[in-house]
Amino acid sequence: MLLSRYAESAFWLGRYMERIESLSRLLMVTESFAADQDSDDAWAPILNVFADTASFEERGKALTALNVANFYISDAANPNSIFYASQMGKENARSLRHLISTESWRQISVFHSSIATLQRRRFALSKLSEICMSIRESCFTFRGVMEATCYRDEVWRFNQLGAALERADQVTRLIDIKYFRFDRDDDDEAAPPDVAWWNTLLRSASGYHAFQRRYSFNADPADAANFLLCDPWLPLSVTNAAETALYQIKQLEDDFDAAPGQEVKRAASALQDRLASPPARLSGRTLHRYLDHVQQEIMGLAIAVNDRYFEPA
Repeated sequence: MLLSRYAESAFWLGRYMERIESLSRLLMVTESFAADQDSDDAWAPILNVFADTASFEERGKALTALNVANFYISDAANPNSIFYASQMGKENARSLRHLISTESWRQISVFHSSIATLQRRRFALSKLSEICMSIRESCFTFRGVMEATCYRDEVWRFNQLGAALERADQVTRLIDIKYFRFDRDDDDEAAPPDVAWWNTLLRSASGYHAFQRRYSFNADPADAANFLLCDPWLPLSVTNAAETALYQIKQLEDDFDAAPGQEVKRAASALQDRLASPPARLSGRTLHRYLDHVQQEIMGLAIAVNDRYFEPA
């Protein structure tokens, strides 16, 4: 039986590496969306979707694109930064050195060193997309090395479970960045169509061409939202990520007698029910509210997994 501390390290290694890739994608989308705007206010949504506005203001820096980018790339004190996540990812991998492949450990060590180098140098905003793409490619490399070299035991299952839950959560935040301003308690209000923004979002999720294959040329933003949330075959959709997480939980039970328990089953069922019943129209406040509920269900499942496997009573 795998010790709970190793299971937790594997789980969080998956989460942190997925978080890094998602953050770099979110920064690229924000930079692209803000490029045609005169104000740096376009960078405020990323602070809001992570509830980081107060934390950013404590730094005493102006709300500029470069300051927000640095806050999410290299701020060691920001638990939502890429640097912090890479540091924590390496520490979790270190505790698993005897349980993961040598190639995986080497890859994450090299990756963390490259992020640490970023922290020590200044970069121009014009280089942001290039830096984020490089970070994403490093995450893909790590994922590929893990896929190719790691033994398919409990460590692998918990790692994949953590990555899937993080992916589901991060994609909801990526979609919600456009709707953070909507008050949940007000009446519904549809947002004006913004085809260019949704195209950017689909490209960031590697779903643009797949979307064109599934929908007509005149598809509207609500179709794009539904695709990113509910399509079971898109790797970065919330539904695909959730189903991957539930599959790993099932495999832990079937292959390793690690029964999930009632709370995990209840939380998993709640998430499945939520994703199976999206609103008829995914736009504006309706979409924002729905994303908020989905995030709560994902968080509930993550807490149940923690209580069952990492901190059992």
